[in-house]
Amino acid sequence: MVDVASYGGWPAILKTVTVGEDLTPGAAEAALSEILQGRATDAQISALIVSMRLKGESVEELIGMSRAMVAAATPLEVPEEAIDIVGTGGSATQARHALSVSTMASFVAAGAGALVCKHGSVKASSTSGAFDTLEALGVAIQLDGAGVVRCMEEAGAGFVFAKAFHMAMRHAGPVRSQIGIPTMFNQLGPLSHPGRVVRHVIGVSDAGVQPVMAAVLARRGSIRGLVVRGYDGLDEITVTSPTRVMEVRDGQVVGDWVVDPVALGLRLAGPEELAGGSPEDNARIARSIFAGEESGPRADMVALNAGAGLMVAGLASDLAEGLAM
Repeated sequence: MVDVASYGGWPAILKTVTVGEDLTPGAAEAALSEILQGRATDAQISALIVSMRLKGESVEELIGMSRAMVAAATPLEVPEEAIDIVGTGGSATQARHALSVSTMASFVAAGAGALVCKHGSVKASSTSGAFDTLEALGVAIQLDGAGVVRCMEEAGAGFVFAKAFHMAMRHAGPVRSQIGIPTMFNQLGPLSHPGRVVRHVIGVSDAGVQPVMAAVLARRGSIRGLVVRGYDGLDEITVTSPTRVMEVRDGQVVGDWVVDPVALGLRLAGPEELAGGSPEDNARIARSIFAGEESGPRADMVALNAGAGLMVAGLASDLAEGLAM
């Protein structure tokens, strides 16, 4: 077990990050392990996560901290072909009227043949988190590992509730909530799937985080990954602007390209056309899209992100083919 004392204790850890220097993977893993074991004070937790946010989390730090997160999680065994479609959150739009795009896209991708194992949680700074929407849809969110796997086997999609699998996060949760700003945990969530999924669509809202997340996936040996960010700041493939995509394949960053929704035959939308809202609002929108009753920008955006899921699942050669499926 890694020990923060081996890296000079909390004073040394905090001195490093407060002067703008990066922690080694081992030191980052030790610090977060200390937090997840309930051995860090609220002052130490808040000092670390705020300093890390101001400095910017490095590739090495996210690798070390994600190791700590997965090691502390309840184990989950899922097939190698399983995919996750998830975002870091943190955009201004989500704080006002979040649309649960990745959640809806997960259902659509599963319906098109992908095996989905979506990891996520309830809202932190948005109007609706993935699992708020799932609960409003009537999905049982408090499943254990056997329950998640059974859903994947029977329905093609299982949902991994972070609070049920990352119980150790209870030691950091109150401080994170009180701080009320995006922190390193926004990046760590998508990187800390208990099932160690190796096929990902990860959306980020921070432009500086995108190449870091792609590099982390590559260093961890992801089979297929797309790290996406809309020019509008959304942590999805969007339809209000082009979207930058960084592609990972077999442990290498192999592409950096732009998705233009107009080039794919979709209409460029205004931000107000992507409004979501409460969990109940999102559940209503999801049912309408799934039933084919709603077309337009929200449905287009769900289809685009589902198409990305089909790409990383190996069922579509490119986004245009995934969209058509």
